[in-house]
Parts: sequence; C-alpha cells; structure tokens
Amino acid sequence: MNSTSTSRNDIVQLLNIAEYLFGYVGLIIFVIGTAGNLINVILFSRLESLKTLASSLFLLVSFLGSQTVLTTGLLTRVIRGFSGIDPVYTSVILCKIRWMIRTIGGAVSLTCVCLAAIDRYFLSCHDAHRHRWITMKRARWAIFISIIFWSGVFSIYAIYYTSPVPLSCTIVDPFFAYFVPYFNLVHYSILPLSVLFVFCMLTWQNLGQQPATYLRGGVRLYDQVTRMLIAQSIGIFITSVPNMTWQIYSVSTNSIQKNSLRIAQENLVNTICVLLGFSTHAITFYVYLISSSTFRQNIKQIFVHTPHRIEPLTNMDPRKMSANKDQQPKGTLDIA
Repeated sequence: MNSTSTSRNDIVQLLNIAEYLFGYVGLIIFVIGTAGNLINVILFSRLESLKTLASSLFLLVSFLGSQTVLTTGLLTRVIRGFSGIDPVYTSVILCKIRWMIRTIGGAVSLTCVCLAAIDRYFLSCHDAHRHRWITMKRARWAIFISIIFWSGVFSIYAIYYTSPVPLSCTIVDPFFAYFVPYFNLVHYSILPLSVLFVFCMLTWQNLGQQPATYLRGGVRLYDQVTRMLIAQSIGIFITSVPNMTWQIYSVSTNSIQKNSLRIAQENLVNTICVLLGFSTHAITFYVYLISSSTFRQNIKQIFVHTPHRIEPLTNMDPRKMSANKDQQPKGTLDIA
C-alpha cells in the first residue's frame, strides 16, 4: 500500500514539474524569443543593404515563422503551465488552428533557413555563374512555394486534430496518430538538419579556400551574413538534436506497454526536449549578437543614437569585389 502511495506521489510530482517547466521556462523562452525575433525583423527590413540579399529575405521570413511557432505553440502551453487549462482545449477551432499554423510556421522557418544556407553556399563558390542562381525574384518564388506547399501538407492537421472529449485536443484516427511521429521526425529534424549540415560544411570549405579580407587595421573578417548563418545552424543543431533523439526513442518504443510512472517520467523528458525545440525559434538574435561584431554595430546604429554613422552590412558581389577594391573610400566597411 505504501509502495502504491509513493508511486502515485511520484507520478503527481513528475507531472507538476513538467507543468512548472512549461510555465516558467516556457515564459522565459517566449519573452526573449519574441524580443529577439522582433529586433531581427526590424533590422533585416530596415537596412537597405540587407534588402538586396536573397539570404536575408529567407532569414526575414524565417523570423516570422519562428514567431508564429512561439505564439501559437508555446504561449498556450505557458498559459496552461500557470492556470492548469490550455486555451486550445476549450475550442475545437483553436485546437485545429494551433496545430496547423504552428506546424506550418515551424516548417516554413526551417525551410527558409535551409534556403539561406544554400544561397550562401552558391555565393561562396569560385564559379561566378552559381552566384546568380538565386536572385531576389527566385527567392520570393521559393518562399511563396514553400508556404503554399507546407500549408497544403499540414492542412490535414486541421482535419485529424479534434476534441473527442471536453478539454482535449488530440488525433482520433489511430492510423494517422501512428504516422505523425514518423513524419515529424523526418520533416522537422532529419531533413532540415541534414541540409544545414551539408551546405554549411560546403560553405565553410569554400571560405577556407578563399583569401581572407583584411579591413581596418588588419582585422580579419569573413562574410558576416554567412558567419551568422553558420552560427545559427550550430544553434539549431544543439537545440534540435535532443528533440530528434527523443522522437526516435518515442517512435521506437511506441508499441511497448508502459506503466503510469514510466509515462510520467517520459512526459518530463518530453517537456524538456520540447522546450529545447522551442528555443530553436528563440535564440537566433542572440546567436547573431555573439557571432558578428558588424551585427552588433548595426543594432547600436538603429537603437542607439550615435554621432557617427556605422556602415551596415553591404551586399558586395564577389565578382565586383576586386574591381571595386581600389575605388572603395577609406573608412567604409563593405561585407557581403
């Protein structure tokens, strides 16, 4: 009897810890993520030089997608962590919208980051023809097609997610419920991580084969946007791998019979991994801030009044770099 009572207490404690984590840690992730995404949107939409970069357009859309994930996916769980009631559970429409919009936002965000990585790889290539493969027009089309494609794919979530009993939001079809973990593992973890790994490694290899650019007293500076993107990709790897590992474990043990204590333990681990997954969409600004001095200068330029204007990130065509080298005015910081 004492053993049963202890087990019940452990289960309740584990479930409460999971809710507290979603409430407090989730709130921190939401606040810092929202602030960072908004600053990124302001910076990438205001700087004229960034508007001419296809990769910057991809990243701008990825910020919007990330904020959609935080708003529709994390915020409701934060509310549940404090109040005990998830607003999504109170309405079938909210249930369907939450799972559909959140998943589309996450897929579009990661797709655009992958497209930005591909664009930076082409620009780092020695073959000048590859520099023109992704133009601004093609970038807009790629974004449009991505949004339409993922909206079509995940519209099925609005069909299968429902509220079979009051205060619930789940999949009622057993076949679709079995299929979803496998699909999420591929589209949200394996596929984007593989693309980012391949193209970031190729870009890094290309940069290592090119001569460094020495500016302002011999300070070595590589392509700042590329550096920021590689740093962001590393951040995505760090925050996504635990969630991917947990998804693999969940899929592997899906058919195993589990007792209540094990379910509670796995729920706590799942909560930690899910929060790490949400942090993928919250840390981009801070990764940029750490990895790029030019990015920090542009933040000061926009939000802090300074008597001397700091030149923003500049879209320098690699083919024109050598031609413009002798004509570049002193004191100007030109970085693609």
